[in-house]
Amino acid sequence: MKAVKVLFALSVLSSFYCRQVTPVLQAAVEVVSFGIDVYSFFDSILGEDEDKSPPPPIEYDRIINRISEKIEASTDTVVFKIELQSYISELRDVALTVKQLLAEMMDIVTAKSKEKREEYQRRFRGNYRQHQTKLYRIKNLLAFKIDVSGISNTLLALIANEFECGMTKLEEFQNYYMTLVSDVVALSLLNERLEEKSLYNDTLASWKTATRSLYTDFEKQKSNCKAKFFGLIKKNFDKINDPSQLYQSNQNRYPYKATDVLFLSGSYCVWNLKNYNNILKKMHERTFTYVVINENKNEAAHSREQYLKITSTTQFRDCLEDTGKIISYFDVLGEDLIFWLMFPQDISDKFRILLDQNSTASQINHVQDGTEYTTILYVRAQDIEVNSTLTLADFDTVFNEDTVEEPSGLKTWQFWAIIGGSALVLIITITIIVAKIYKKCRESRFDY
Repeated sequence: MKAVKVLFALSVLSSFYCRQVTPVLQAAVEVVSFGIDVYSFFDSILGEDEDKSPPPPIEYDRIINRISEKIEASTDTVVFKIELQSYISELRDVALTVKQLLAEMMDIVTAKSKEKREEYQRRFRGNYRQHQTKLYRIKNLLAFKIDVSGISNTLLALIANEFECGMTKLEEFQNYYMTLVSDVVALSLLNERLEEKSLYNDTLASWKTATRSLYTDFEKQKSNCKAKFFGLIKKNFDKINDPSQLYQSNQNRYPYKATDVLFLSGSYCVWNLKNYNNILKKMHERTFTYVVINENKNEAAHSREQYLKITSTTQFRDCLEDTGKIISYFDVLGEDLIFWLMFPQDISDKFRILLDQNSTASQINHVQDGTEYTTILYVRAQDIEVNSTLTLADFDTVFNEDTVEEPSGLKTWQFWAIIGGSALVLIITITIIVAKIYKKCRESRFDY
C-alpha cells in the first residue's frame, strides 16, 4: 500500500514538471509536498505491518520540527482595517483550527504507547470531521464576493486594496495564506491515512488543483496591481516628501520596478525630457525631488568613458546654453538624453541620490577648472525608424546656483571701508588744524 502511495505521489510531482514549469506550478508542488511527507511518515509508524521498519530517530526529529514550525506560523498576525475584520474572521477561525489539529498530529507522533497513539488518532479524526467543511473553504475563500463600503469585490481584491497594492505586503499575505493551505493539505492526507477506506489519490489530486487555482488568483491580483503602477506611485510621490522614506516606500511597494529618487538642494543643472512619463518631479520647500522610473530599454549602451567625453565639455555655469550642444553629442551616439543632473561635488551633502540596484543611471565624475563635478544621466536608444532629433524645446531646464550668504550686520568690505574712510577724514582734519595753527604762528611773528 505504501509503495502505491509513494508512486502516486511521485507521479503527481512529475506531472507538474512534465509541463513547462512556471512559478505557480513550482509553488503548488511545495504546498502539497509537506502533506506527502506527513502521509509517508505516518504510514511508516501506523498499522500492524510487521515487515515495516520504524523510521530512524532523525526522521522523527525532522517531522516534529516541521510540525512545530507549522504550529507557530499558523496563527501569525495579519492586520487589516476594521471594515474587513468581520470578513476575515473565518480565515482566523481556520488558522486556529489548523493550530489545534497540528497539535493533535504532534501528539500522535510523540505518543509513548500504542494505546495512547490510538486514543490520539480517534480524537484527531473526530475533530477533523467536525471542522472539515470549514477547512475546505480555504480552497475558495479568497474568491468570495464581498460588499465593503458599497464596493463589491473578491476578498483578495479588497485585501490588496487595503494594502494599496503594496507588493511586499501582498507577498507576505500570500505566504501566510498558502502556508495555511499547506497545513490543511497535510491534515487532510493524515485523515485519509486514518480512515478505513482511504481516498488518498482523489484527495491529493483535488488539493493539487485547488492550490494551482489559488496561486493563479494571486498572480492575477498582482498583475492587476501592477497595471495600476503609475497612478499608485504618483500618489505615493505626492504624499511623501522625505527622500529616504519615499525611496524605501517605493522599494517595498513596487519591487518589480526599479525606481530612483534624486533629491536636490544646492547648486545644480538639470535637463529633463518633457514628454517622458517615467519621470516625476516636484518642488517642496525650495528643493526639487525627482523620481526616475527605470526601463530596460533605457539601459546605457555606451561606456562611462564615452559619456565622460561629453560631460567634460560642459561648463556648469553654461547649463542653459549647453543643452543643444549636449543633445547633439548623444544623437551622434544614437541615443536620446532623457535626464541630466550636474552638481559640484563639494556640496554633495545637500543632495540625496538614491539609486535602485537595477538603476539604468550612469554616474560620471570629472574635474573642470579645478572643481570636481558629478553628472548623473539617463539615456534611451533612439528609434531607428524615427528620423527626428530632440531639440531644446523638448526639455525642461533648471539651473540653480546657491550664493554664499553674508552674515548679518556689516559686511567685511563695508567694515574696512568705514575704517579707511574714518582714518582719511581724521587725517584731513588734523592736516587742516595743523595748517591753521601754522598760519596763525606766521601771522603772529610778522605782527611782532
